[in-house]
Amino acid sequence: MTSLPIDLPEGFVPLVTQGDSVIIGQIIARKEAPKDEVVNIIEAFKVSRSRAKKTLRKGPGDRIDPGDVVAVKKNFFGKDVSKIVRQISGTIIRYERDTGNVVVRTDQDSSDLELISPVAGTVTLCNNREIAVETTGAYLSDGVTLGSTGEGTLFVLRESFDDQSDNTLYFLDSRVEGKMVLVKVLTRELIAKGESIGVTGFLGTTISNEDIDYLQQKQLSIPVIEITEELVTNLHSWENKKIMIEVRSKAIILRE
Repeated sequence: MTSLPIDLPEGFVPLVTQGDSVIIGQIIARKEAPKDEVVNIIEAFKVSRSRAKKTLRKGPGDRIDPGDVVAVKKNFFGKDVSKIVRQISGTIIRYERDTGNVVVRTDQDSSDLELISPVAGTVTLCNNREIAVETTGAYLSDGVTLGSTGEGTLFVLRESFDDQSDNTLYFLDSRVEGKMVLVKVLTRELIAKGESIGVTGFLGTTISNEDIDYLQQKQLSIPVIEITEELVTNLHSWENKKIMIEVRSKAIILRE
């Protein structure tokens, strides 16, 4: 069994408690939808209520994207002297004449407000920082992790374990496109080639400090994780099935 830690992003509230059983995909925390954003034209431009409306460049029903101008204040000669620019995405739902408020309903994907469990198991810890789930559906590593969280079908590059002539790079071919590749030794050359041909991540038992430094500076878009020989053995049986490498918690999550 593995105790998988799941970080709670700021603003999320747990929906489970210690001892609860959870399944894959279950919502375990939720964040309240952000409130509508209000822009007060009168205060921003120091103008009267009657003049405030005339400054508007967008009205109810209009969409706003980051960088859009909501209102423009002009001087006596018609020259722009001030603008209200918003760095949000949403739709103006109303303009309040009495207050001078422009009310914007910001875009929000419902999935951004929910945190789901990536595994099935039992909640063993639950607070305002993290939820831990005891599970058989994940492994944790003490090794180095690099890049960003990702997932894909596990592919075992057997030549890297059997071949002693250091030709692993040669065997990395079109078979690995779209796959999470398990190899014996991780190198910068191997990872660079893998990225170029569509590998979605790498797992391996060793990687040099020099290559770690190089790859950290490169800011990888795919996950790379260093694992033990024992974990290699366990993962062999999961070949051709999906896994996720969660970089922050150093977790390998088994998918069906």
